[in-house]
Amino acid sequence: MFLTAPSNDARLFVAERSGAVRVVKAGVVSAQPFLSVPNVDTVGERGLQSIAFAPDYATSGLLYAFYTAFGSDPLDSGAMRGDVRVVEYRRSASDADVADPAYARLVLKVPHGADNHNGGQLAFGHDGLLYITIGDNATSANAQALANLLGKVLRIDPRDPDGIGQQTYGIPASNPFLTNPGAREEIYALGLRNPFRASIAPDGALVVGDVGSGLNEEVNVLTTGGGNYGWPNCEGPCTPPNVAHADPFFSYPHSGPTVCAVIGGHVVRDVDLPELMGRYLYGDLCASDLRSLDLGVAGGDPRQAGASLSAGESLQSFGESAGGCAYALTATNIYRVVPDAGAPAQCPRSSIPIPETTGGGRDTTKPRLTLTLTLRKRQRLGRFVTLAARCSEACTLRASGRLRFAAKPKAGAAKAPVKLRRATRRVRANTRVRLWPRVTKPLRTRARKALKAKRGVTARIVVIATDSARNSSRKRVRVKLLLPRPR
Repeated sequence: MFLTAPSNDARLFVAERSGAVRVVKAGVVSAQPFLSVPNVDTVGERGLQSIAFAPDYATSGLLYAFYTAFGSDPLDSGAMRGDVRVVEYRRSASDADVADPAYARLVLKVPHGADNHNGGQLAFGHDGLLYITIGDNATSANAQALANLLGKVLRIDPRDPDGIGQQTYGIPASNPFLTNPGAREEIYALGLRNPFRASIAPDGALVVGDVGSGLNEEVNVLTTGGGNYGWPNCEGPCTPPNVAHADPFFSYPHSGPTVCAVIGGHVVRDVDLPELMGRYLYGDLCASDLRSLDLGVAGGDPRQAGASLSAGESLQSFGESAGGCAYALTATNIYRVVPDAGAPAQCPRSSIPIPETTGGGRDTTKPRLTLTLTLRKRQRLGRFVTLAARCSEACTLRASGRLRFAAKPKAGAAKAPVKLRRATRRVRANTRVRLWPRVTKPLRTRARKALKAKRGVTARIVVIATDSARNSSRKRVRVKLLLPRPR
C-alpha cells in the first residue's frame, strides 16, 4: 500500500494492507515484519494505508500508522468497525529492524462507517507537523462541514502534549480555523472527496491527489491552509467560477477505460532521472502508464513519464527512498523508476544530494546558471538560435525570447511574429547542454528580408534554470543575427 524510509536510511519500509510493515534491504524483504498492526479491517478499501516516520526518528524512534480498525481493542474500548486511526509506534531499543511490541499510543480516531473514501495519507511537513488526509465517508456533505473531520486535510502535532496521555495530540497555533465557532481545530483544508495520496513537495507545499466521482480527477497544491477545494459543489474547476472554492492545480476528465481514480505521487528528486527531476509523478488506478506535471507552471505541463507498469497490474501508490529514488507500487510488486533498462533496481544512495539547504532541510538556494553562446554573439540566421548552458544542480532549463528589428514596420503593415518558440531541457548537475529556441518559418522570412535590406536583427533570449525545489535563476543574452551562408 505504501513505501517510505526515514532520513539517511538505506532501508525501505513497506506497509501492507493487512497491517504488516516490512523492511527491504538491498531488494530482500524481511521475513519478520518490522511492525504488525493489530485489529486492521480490510473490507472494501479499508486497511493499513500509510506510515510516516517522525522527523527526529533517528533519536526518538517514533513512527505513525494510518489504518481502519476492525473494532474495539485495548487502545480504544469504544472503537467501532471502520474507525480511522492514527497510532504512534516506537522502534525497538535493541533491534533497529523491529518495532517495540509493547508500545502503541492512539493519537487520533475519526468515526468512519463507509468501507470506502477513507483517505489514507500521513506526511510530515517542513514545519515538523503531521498532515493527515481523510475521505468524506461516502457522504459528500461532510466535505463542507467544519464540525467534522471528514473530507478534510488535518494538521496536528502528534506528540503527547502533557506526557501522560490525557491529551493525545496538539493543535498548531497557526491552524486556519481556530477562531471559527463550531469548527474542528484540526482542519487545515476542506472540500475533498477521497484524498487517498498526498506528499510534501520540496518547497513545502502539500500536493493532494483527490479521487473524483464521475467528472474529474484532481491534483491540488496546498501552499497555505484554509482552502476549500469545492467538493461536492465542484468536481474539477468550478463552472461558473466560485470565489469561495479553490480550483484544482490540475484535473483530467473522468472518462475512458484508463481513468477511474487518480493516484497521487511526489515530486521526483532522483538525480538519475534528469527528464523527471523536479516534476510531480502520478498515475491512475486504471492506467498502466505513469504521468508527470510541472508544479511550477500554470496548467502543469502534463506529460507522460516514459514508464509503464506490466500488463494487468494496477497502480496502488508511489513511494520514495531516503536517497530520493522513486518507486511505483502495485498490489503485488514494487518497481523502481529508472532511466533505462540497464539501471540497477536498488537505490545507490541513502540521502538526497542537495548541495545547500537551510537548517530545516529545505533547499532555498538558487541554482547557479552558466550561459555561453556558440559562434560567440553573432550567428547565421537559421531554424534555431543556439546557446549552451550549464546548471550547478539537476534542473530544468527554459529558453525563450524574441527578435528585435532595427527598423519598425511601415504604418498599416500586417503584424508579423517576433516570438521564438521556447526550448526546454532537463539536465544533470554541471552538465553542459545546448538549447535551441526555434525561429519559425514566417519569422525567418521576415528576418531574411530585413537583413538583405541591411536592417539589423537581434535575438534577445532569456534562460531560466529551475531546480526541484522551484528555486530559479535567470540570465539574458543578445545575439546579433547575420544573413545565412549562400548555398
